Amino acid sequence: MTCIDHRTPSFSISRRIARIFETPFARRQRQLAERIASLRALTDEELARLGLRRDEILAHVFRAR
Repeated sequence: MTCIDHRTPSFSISRRIARIFETPFARRQRQLAERIASLRALTDEELARLGLRRDEILAHVFRAR
C-alpha cells in the first residue's frame, strides 16, 4: 500500500511562488539564515574541522559576504 503525503507538493509550490516575488535583500537574508542554520546543525567536532567554534558562527557568516 502506498502512502502519499499531500502536504509536501503544496509546501514546495508555495515556496516557489514566494521566491518569484522575493527581493534581492530578502533572498540574501534567506541565504544567510540558511547558512547559519546549517552551521548550527553541525556538531562541535564538525565545526572544529572547519576551524570554527559555535560562538563564531555569526561572525563567520557575515564576514564571508
